[in-house]
Amino acid sequence: MIISLLSVASAESFCPSRPAETKEQTDIFYQFVRKFYVNKDVKTAFADHFDHTYIEHNPNAGSGWTESSITGLADFVASANFSILHAGFYNNTGYVHFREDVAGAPPTAVVDILKFEGTCVVEHWDVAQARPENPSNPRAMW
Repeated sequence: MIISLLSVASAESFCPSRPAETKEQTDIFYQFVRKFYVNKDVKTAFADHFDHTYIEHNPNAGSGWTESSITGLADFVASANFSILHAGFYNNTGYVHFREDVAGAPPTAVVDILKFEGTCVVEHWDVAQARPENPSNPRAMW
């Protein structure tokens, strides 16, 4: 199974990791953002940017990645609409704040946080909050 995933990696694969300066890491981060959130090419984004043994901090997902876990994520991403609101990179860490719209679910504010070691993502955190039906705060979440 790993061999088929590795064949997905593009010419700009950054894993296994190698040392990188902040400018290069920032460029690599924004390449990931384009592949994953804009182009929705989950398999290439993971093959190019995520260490196979990355640490996942979402309690509903396991660490590391396999073909089946990426296929499931790719199916979800294909059905979702992402609107990126903010993205940045500082101190080996990138973040993407976006609105996620999925049919049959309330809009959700999400922040993904990605820690880099050299050129490769080695840790991921996310925080998500669905828009409540009757919010107390009149301000929009976005």
